[in-house]
Amino acid sequence: MMTSIAASAIRTPQEKLAAILDSHQPRRLLTVSLNPVPVAEHWCDDHDCELIRIQEQNPFDALDHIDRVDMAIVADQLEYMSQRDGESLIGLLRNLHTDSLVAVYQPYLAPEKLRWSSNGFLALGCREEGHFAHDQRELLLYSYDLDSYNFKRAWNNPRFWANPENWGKYWW
Repeated sequence: MMTSIAASAIRTPQEKLAAILDSHQPRRLLTVSLNPVPVAEHWCDDHDCELIRIQEQNPFDALDHIDRVDMAIVADQLEYMSQRDGESLIGLLRNLHTDSLVAVYQPYLAPEKLRWSSNGFLALGCREEGHFAHDQRELLLYSYDLDSYNFKRAWNNPRFWANPENWGKYWW
């Protein structure tokens, strides 16, 4: 999936996020973060990419005014939301605004009652892209990409159906 930075050379979350951006080459990028996302800003400056920022505690109202984008990054946001609201945010982005997203999550910034388990991201169809720890800090990167979310299964074809003559004829 990475093109410009070899997987073994990635040492920081910023390098990983830049590699993900390089692999997707978005033309319109949305960041949902209480603070600026410098990697996204620099990448957009260098690649003629339109950057749309939402920097609000409650991003839902602002999303009503955003059209589809090529990719979204959620950073420094989920730590301050309930898991239910965070799931709603990721679901809204994934279902209405983009086919690809990256969630940057720092569990120890979140109060104990708001902390997500890794299963929370996996349940939303996300894949873990990186786990970075330094001193007492931890940062997790998760991504969702519609194109690779539901991989093609070898058994899902008419050969393995009980009635192969009905393959593709009925939707129920």
